[in-house]
Amino acid sequence: MNAQNAQGSNLNYVKITGIFYSLIVLCGFLPRVMFDKRVIFRAEDPIQAMSQFEQAFRFAIAADFVMYTLVLMLSWGLYKVLKPVHKGMALMGFAFRSAEAILGFVTLIFYIMPLVILSNADYLGAFNIEQLRALAILFIKSSGVAYYILLPVMGVGATIYCYLFYKSNYVPKALAIWGMVTYLTMIVYGVVNVAMVDAPKELQYAMYPGALFELLFGLWLLFKVIKTKG
Repeated sequence: MNAQNAQGSNLNYVKITGIFYSLIVLCGFLPRVMFDKRVIFRAEDPIQAMSQFEQAFRFAIAADFVMYTLVLMLSWGLYKVLKPVHKGMALMGFAFRSAEAILGFVTLIFYIMPLVILSNADYLGAFNIEQLRALAILFIKSSGVAYYILLPVMGVGATIYCYLFYKSNYVPKALAIWGMVTYLTMIVYGVVNVAMVDAPKELQYAMYPGALFELLFGLWLLFKVIKTKG
């Protein structure tokens, strides 16, 4: 493949990663606006709540499944784009962001288990409603712990990729720096929540600039013409 064809191919990967970034933000944001999964586990009668909100709950889980699948595809696209900058670091970024997706799928397993527990199946008749609620909450709490572990893994991989974008001059350096700062805060947020018994709830606000960055970064890759290395 000659240099011109290589650059054209790399530009295609840039556009693809821009689409993935945008879709990931969409899949992560919309379900949380439409339905808060915690409604079920705060209900006085979780079985009744599951019956009432099950379809919305399943939709939220399905959207998260699509999101983590897109993260896997994004990891591949970013590796292809940034491999010419530094193959070793691009591969490390791919490994961490792929691990993020795998951990994300694990959190979804924890989310799905309450659907089984609160399904009112005959074999659950041995448990009373309080026991079922306790089991459901146990799994939802476990999903939270898995998510806090996911964040530092995601942050490491994403920071590596932003650093490579900074070195490559594919995007404005200020945008790449914003990304590195954003993902470093995600690492801190995840580690603090694992390390501390009662982490300050205000720390969650540090996550919001990350979603905004990914949306703007994805749109930049999608619509701006950048000169890549072959």
